[in-house]
Amino acid sequence: MPTPIPEWLEVLSRVLNRASMFGVLVPTVLGLWRWRSLSKPARIVVGYFAFWSADAFVDMWSRKVLHTNMYLFHVTVLVETWLLGWAYYHALRQPWVKRWLPVVGVVFTLVCLADAFWWSGIHRPNVYARALQVMLMLALVLLYFEQWLLQLRALNPWYDFMFVVSVAQAIYYAGSVTSYLMKKEKGFANLWMGMIIDGTYLIGLVLMTLALWRDGRPQPKTLSHRAVST
Repeated sequence: MPTPIPEWLEVLSRVLNRASMFGVLVPTVLGLWRWRSLSKPARIVVGYFAFWSADAFVDMWSRKVLHTNMYLFHVTVLVETWLLGWAYYHALRQPWVKRWLPVVGVVFTLVCLADAFWWSGIHRPNVYARALQVMLMLALVLLYFEQWLLQLRALNPWYDFMFVVSVAQAIYYAGSVTSYLMKKEKGFANLWMGMIIDGTYLIGLVLMTLALWRDGRPQPKTLSHRAVST
């Protein structure tokens, strides 16, 4: 007999889900408001949030009218990866990354299409595309961390836009990958997996919103002096 799910846990799960779905409206509005002062990667990330803002309403409609949102997983994993990959393309300076990242993007697109129409199916979780996405995004995160360290700049990393975005992506993808791959259709475990996904996404959302707020703003001199002294 399946373990009964406490009502408070179901309420918490719904709150986290709605917060992660519609919380993206905040950085979208913020990014549009500060558009002229944003860097190229930051503007791409605003597009990333705008896409998720539109997806939130499509997702709600799909659940109520079509009684499924599974097909959206195959769309979002592709668009999300391309947008974030585009931001890293402009942020990373290694020539070989500039040369090979578009090729990797094409290969990833082919894997997503194969997963949607052959391996998993359009109405099943896209585990193959998701696993590849996590590996690709974590690789880009590590490449940016390496680049930042090699620059040896005496700056607070929390005022570096892509550094904060990379921390957010590392938390989200490393924290949620197991939940995505092990997520079941029903039951107590499925609820916990969903809460982990939404919770790690919300942490990343807060960090990326902070990054958008600080992008293009001068770093406080006190922080700069402290960074130099350490």
